[in-house]
Amino acid sequence: MTKTINSGGGVVRLDDRHGSVGQTEKGIIIATGNGRVEEWLRGLLLPCMRKCHTLRYASRKSELNSLALMPGTAIAFIEIGFFGEAMIGCLEQLRKLRPQLRIVLFTVSCTQPDDAVYYLHWSGGSFISLRDGQEQLEERLKAVFRGETVMPEDILREMGAYDRLPSVKPNLTFKEIEVVRSRARGKTRTETAHCLNISIRTADNHLENVRRKFGIRNIADILRLAVSQGILPIKELLSGRFE
Repeated sequence: MTKTINSGGGVVRLDDRHGSVGQTEKGIIIATGNGRVEEWLRGLLLPCMRKCHTLRYASRKSELNSLALMPGTAIAFIEIGFFGEAMIGCLEQLRKLRPQLRIVLFTVSCTQPDDAVYYLHWSGGSFISLRDGQEQLEERLKAVFRGETVMPEDILREMGAYDRLPSVKPNLTFKEIEVVRSRARGKTRTETAHCLNISIRTADNHLENVRRKFGIRNIADILRLAVSQGILPIKELLSGRFE
């Protein structure tokens, strides 16, 4: 079903058929598993849109992937948590498949800056919180449609800290850091591979590299050392048994 509405900036198509976007149109995706959230964000986006935009809704990962690959799709608003535990790996894959697609991560819940930065690093996108004030939200969304990268100051600071992590000895790569983080959260080898959207063998190779760089075989000791050196925040360190 396709319908057109007056957005205040022009006539916008709301296309629920997932058909192709015309050559002169830009596709906009809202990806969330919650229909009410989609309606909320759609209401905020409409004043920013023009007649050259077609707005679509993805309620499942497969729908988002399909829509993102369509020619003309320009922006994807993706709710944090939409991909579940495999969020980081799926965002990285989406970025590789469609490097020109602008990704805007959004949240409706309280999301700590140091939690959001991991996803932002792998998506290379912007971040907005629907919990912010109406005026602030409107300004940030207008900036997104102007082609700007939008990021609150507290998250920008955390991004700087995260980007500097590979310079901290033992100089782990970003993917190795995510393997350590996954293990710190109590994930098994198989679960870690799922979270990062990689094979178990690749996850094992990353973990072996981490062990070699730390010079420690025991996972619990690696995690403690990672926290002490500032590679992981202390909240990531869980007591328990590790493989």
